[in-house]
Amino acid sequence: MTGRFLQPARGFFRRLGQALSLAFWRRPKARLELNDFGFFIAACGLALLAFAAQDYYISELPAEFFGDGFHAHASYFLLLLIAAWVAARWLRRPALWLTLATLAVLIGIPWTAMTLLVNEWLVDADELQIWAWQALLAFAGFLAILRAVGFVSESSPAPRRVAASLLFVVVLAGPWYWQQSAWFWYPPEEEAEEQPAPVEEIPVPVVQAAFDSESVLYRQPELLRQSIEAVRAQTPGKIDLFTMGFAGDGSEKVFRNEVEYFDRLMAQRFDASTRTLSLINAPDTVETVPLATLTNLRAALAGVAARMDTSEDVLVLFLTSHGSEDHRLFVGLDPLPLRQIRPQDLRQALDDAGIQWRVVVVSSCYSGGFVEALRDPDTLVITAARADRSSFGCGGGSKITWFGKAFLAQALNQTTDFERGFDLASKQVREWELAQGETASVPQMAGGWAIRQKLATWRATLAPASPVEFSPP
Repeated sequence: MTGRFLQPARGFFRRLGQALSLAFWRRPKARLELNDFGFFIAACGLALLAFAAQDYYISELPAEFFGDGFHAHASYFLLLLIAAWVAARWLRRPALWLTLATLAVLIGIPWTAMTLLVNEWLVDADELQIWAWQALLAFAGFLAILRAVGFVSESSPAPRRVAASLLFVVVLAGPWYWQQSAWFWYPPEEEAEEQPAPVEEIPVPVVQAAFDSESVLYRQPELLRQSIEAVRAQTPGKIDLFTMGFAGDGSEKVFRNEVEYFDRLMAQRFDASTRTLSLINAPDTVETVPLATLTNLRAALAGVAARMDTSEDVLVLFLTSHGSEDHRLFVGLDPLPLRQIRPQDLRQALDDAGIQWRVVVVSSCYSGGFVEALRDPDTLVITAARADRSSFGCGGGSKITWFGKAFLAQALNQTTDFERGFDLASKQVREWELAQGETASVPQMAGGWAIRQKLATWRATLAPASPVEFSPP
């Protein structure tokens, strides 16, 4: 009786060992027998257990399990099946599709674990080391897939095997990265509530300071000219970082707080001193700081571009305000009639300025609606929420939004890598949302290979700098 139960288990572990050996370029001694959908499901379960264990290992304890990230993993496994089916047809071996899918799942287990460990170990490493390790792991994973494809389809021509392996990598690269951010472990709710996590406060009426609207509008060209002239010109032969902050809603101080802190952070920690410019809607600053309007934004971008080497230097543009479901960034300062900013307006302003290398951060509800309009190989786009989700912490009593606190005040004080900062901030925001019972905002990021290379080159020249404490006025 015992043997009847042990035999399937032995068969399972034998097949598992064969498949995992390919992850480390070892050739199994026997023919693989993985054309079994039940074994594929078991492999997926094992991959989820391994990821959950790894996530638990790198999480701050104590931690509780949440299944919200399961849909990302399930979607990845579905895409993997599709990629395997296409690759098998490319190899002209359609019967191999399930074997290829199962191999890809199992090979991904040790490489996912190593990637997460390397990212954790290299938190304090310089950017070139991080890039080199990640590139090495990616190449090693590709070689493992190539060897596995070659083992199961030796009769197929070598060019087809290489093409099928590349297809796997290309189709699954983006979803695999997405899957790595679908965490399962978060601090328990009672622990999170004891921390100084931001709380969405009920907006309170804000009394606008009196100002002469006509005088304010009349002074805009001069204020803008002074702000642009204060921006130091670029250094020939060096990648310089130029930054611009845009606080859209003048009825709440939280947005002004964020832009003023963004300027200090970029100046002191990111070597952008005297290369920052602010556009702020606030009654208290109308006499000293240009308004955050679309007209001023276009003029400021053009003015900053004239002081840059637009094909060499990088612009970081941070916009913060309320956002609408039809994807408009709110621009307002009563009683001035100001125009709202649509995604295409922002893209056109950037294109007209002729600035090639861009990091654009939009912090507002529904800000994910800006991603598609801004996406291109030379641009990194980061948003505080998905196109159909709200973000939090922008109430009248807040000092900084949740995303602003997580991304600017916390993550970018740990790393100078904007993408790494996004990963840290996304997880932190989700912890706060779970603690407060809020629907996930799901921050978004999209960036091309070209801008990633440009930022890596820039970071290699960046001197170490101390964290900059957030201290609102």
